[in-house]
Amino acid sequence: MRTAARRLLATVTAALLMGLSAEAWSGPPVDAACAVPDSVLTVDTALPRVAERLNAGLPLSILVVNSVKPAPRPATVGYPVRLAKELKARLPGRQVDVLVLSLPGEMAPGMVAPLLDAVSQQQTALVVWQTGTVDAMRSLDPESFGTALENGIAAVQRMGADLVVMDMQYSPHTAQVIDFAPYVNYVAWMSRNDGVFHFPRYAIMRHWVEEGRVDFADESPQAKQDAYEFVHRCIGQLLAESIAAMIDTMHGAPP
Repeated sequence: MRTAARRLLATVTAALLMGLSAEAWSGPPVDAACAVPDSVLTVDTALPRVAERLNAGLPLSILVVNSVKPAPRPATVGYPVRLAKELKARLPGRQVDVLVLSLPGEMAPGMVAPLLDAVSQQQTALVVWQTGTVDAMRSLDPESFGTALENGIAAVQRMGADLVVMDMQYSPHTAQVIDFAPYVNYVAWMSRNDGVFHFPRYAIMRHWVEEGRVDFADESPQAKQDAYEFVHRCIGQLLAESIAAMIDTMHGAPP
């Protein structure tokens, strides 16, 4: 897969052998500490291509695409691993594969080609596209960012996959020095126009900070590790819950 193949960093597979049941889309509730109000996170769309594949008895294959470097410590568990575990609990009887494509330092325009290459090679059912951070840091023209989003979304859909667009992380310090608003707004607007799900990570994390659930001000190693663990555990839960809800929107419990 040329460049993209060299950047595929991790595969998490949860193979489940139990028969389907009426409770197949149910699962554990989101932890109270992770929960956010509907005003922050609302599931307002569906995953028709994912539902079609599940109805055909195929695995749920997910590609997470980001612009970050791999975690510096092997013991650090990011949200894609947690996402696979959470979906395993919510989709008994199904195989769930989560693959991570890391494109360090890439802005949205540079992510589209390797993203599509990976979708083609992996026959992905669902793409989770994290974007906007590097674009905001480098002050990419927001319209160019929006055009890249639009082109990427349309191409992924033409290839037969569904898409979740996830915006950037929030911290009080970076929010003071970088204007993320135009990019967050473009993600929300483009997702709405193209009928894909916008996972509002920026607003979710801001809510946690304002509620005092996570503290990014403490720079001690343990505090930083605690914050990382909290964020990735909760993002994994909320994203899994959202995906399960969108599947359920299409067809409810499977036969």
